[in-house]
Amino acid sequence: MDFQLSEKNLSDRIALLTLTGRLTAATAPQLRDAIKRLVDDRHIELLFDISGLVFLDSSGLAVIVSGLKTTRELGGWLKLAGITPQVSEIFKLTRLDRVFNVYPSVEDALKGQ
Repeated sequence: MDFQLSEKNLSDRIALLTLTGRLTAATAPQLRDAIKRLVDDRHIELLFDISGLVFLDSSGLAVIVSGLKTTRELGGWLKLAGITPQVSEIFKLTRLDRVFNVYPSVEDALKGQ
C-alpha cells in the first residue's frame, strides 16, 4: 500500500493530516514538506489521523518526532489519533508512547485540546 497524505485546515492554528499506507524513507520527505509548509503558514497545532497507517520505519518516525519538536518550540502541539496495533508497537518499543499524546479518534483528540 502506497503512502497517502491529505491535509485539512480546521482553524487558523489547527491542521488535520491524514496518513495512510506505509511511511518510509522514500515517503517521509512528503510528510516533512507538509509539516514545514503548515508551520510556515502558522498551523502550529497538528493532528495526525494515523488510523490508516500500516507501517512506519525509522525515517517516518524521525519526521513525526521532528514535527512534535517544531510545534512545541512554537507553543503548539502535535497529537496522534487512531493508532493501529502495528504502529502502536513501534511507539512502545521506542518509548515514544510516553512522549506523544495519543487518542483513540480525531474527535477525542480535538476534545483533549
